[in-house]
Amino acid sequence: MIGKIHDTPYSIGYVGVSFHHGVAKAGIGTAALKSYNGEFLLPTPQSIKAAAAALWPRTPADERLTLVNAPGASAYPLINYEYAVVSKKQPSPETAAALRSFLLWAIAPDETNAQYLAAANFIPLPAHVWVLSHDQIEEIK
Repeated sequence: MIGKIHDTPYSIGYVGVSFHHGVAKAGIGTAALKSYNGEFLLPTPQSIKAAAAALWPRTPADERLTLVNAPGASAYPLINYEYAVVSKKQPSPETAAALRSFLLWAIAPDETNAQYLAAANFIPLPAHVWVLSHDQIEEIK
């Protein structure tokens, strides 16, 4: 996709932050977007964290919400969480245990996972979202 954007004169494309290095290497640039508060912001770890922090008070237990146009200073207007959609009812206790184990590992707030996330320009889940995610994972049986 980055190549298509680069090779198409006057084009505009949406590319996730995980492709930041490819965008920089291709020299296609990143546009600042106007936030809810009227600031023009780039997608930096700080502006993404600010948006996630601004959204936590309205995050429901099932975590289904739009993450677009979060209020607050320096909150980047277009973020998203990565989701795994799985059935709470698995075919066997062993499958459920393996799935819970994998998903709990994937959201673990530890140094190793922080390194994986940083390599993809992702940020760890905010603490309140981690708790909600953890609780939903524990419901897999």
